[in-house]
Amino acid sequence: MTQRRDTTSVDSSRLRRGFPASVCALLGAAFVVALPLIARHVDGSADEFSSRTAPVLPLIGWLLCAALAAVVVTHRLQIWFTVDEGSVLAVAYDMLPLMLFIAPLVAVAALITGHVLLAVAGALLTVYHGVLVVPTLIPRRVPSWATTAPRFCLAVANVYVDNATPAASAEQLTASGADVIVIAEATPRFMLTFDAVGGDHSHPHRMSDPSDTSDYAVAIASRLPLGQGSAMRSMGPLRVAVAEVTIGGVLTTVVALNPRSTFDEDGQEIWKQQLDELRAFVPTVPGPLVVAGDLNGTEFRPEFEDLLAAGLEDAIDALGQSWRPSFSLKSVAPLGAFAVIARLDQALVNDQVCAVSTHNLEARGSDHLPFVITLAVRPAGATPTDV
Repeated sequence: MTQRRDTTSVDSSRLRRGFPASVCALLGAAFVVALPLIARHVDGSADEFSSRTAPVLPLIGWLLCAALAAVVVTHRLQIWFTVDEGSVLAVAYDMLPLMLFIAPLVAVAALITGHVLLAVAGALLTVYHGVLVVPTLIPRRVPSWATTAPRFCLAVANVYVDNATPAASAEQLTASGADVIVIAEATPRFMLTFDAVGGDHSHPHRMSDPSDTSDYAVAIASRLPLGQGSAMRSMGPLRVAVAEVTIGGVLTTVVALNPRSTFDEDGQEIWKQQLDELRAFVPTVPGPLVVAGDLNGTEFRPEFEDLLAAGLEDAIDALGQSWRPSFSLKSVAPLGAFAVIARLDQALVNDQVCAVSTHNLEARGSDHLPFVITLAVRPAGATPTDV
């Protein structure tokens, strides 16, 4: 059984207990209904819905702002008080940065048409958008030890269970230059294809479960030998591949995972349980740790904050590259080029690992964009605060 850590430090930082999701939903609905009515009552001359020049535009603007405000307020309440959101809210949180792009459009249109109060509402939501997103676009300071530290390249790919061109996807991964490859939706069929195109020679060291035929199978393929602690593990409802690799003499743990999709039956509840198990596991790893895969959720879910609070950092955010999405329908749908949506595929690291650079690969037959990230491993004797 995995030893659980004392979660007091995480729970005390956020008073998120006993605040039901139904209350959040009611508050959100109240925003949608009440905000336009209050605005009209306060400033009827500027935001009169029956204006001859634009009879419905102010109403549409207020409804959009009210809907956005409802999601924002519910999001903040759930960060502070509860984790009991349903699948609809979870997806809304994933899409929140995209949805908030509506706010400046409303603000500008309202200002041009003289609806000052509506313009202020749009501006406030725009400011919140900046507060939410801008910190993820600013590269963080690289510790001094990372300059000369040993490095390795990690590729992360959800190869899609219904991939129509698995050989092309496998060839790209074997040629990516990655030392270690994390594969999500690693069906036995894909792994046979991976070996057939040369993966058994380029990355012969393997951690996978050939009997796992589910959509959530994971595998790790490595050109580096794997340590004796490498294994497939079950942590409650979460199935992970754990690989130990030695980087410059430092034993480094790489964990591959693919939690349940929110769109599955009971998917959101299972997903939250799986992330709880992962959060409990993180502090039990004494050395450098990388957690990677398709997390089926973005950093904007409250549970993701808990995971980071357990001792992890979003490696792509640390590089200021959060604008890089990973969920894309480009290679699986006719109009998929316009559906690059969010970053569900992640690489999370503890304070003994530092991201150096990253770039996306092509989506070859998958609804996800693979990426390669170069990571520096803290050498023995260096401290996390060396900057």
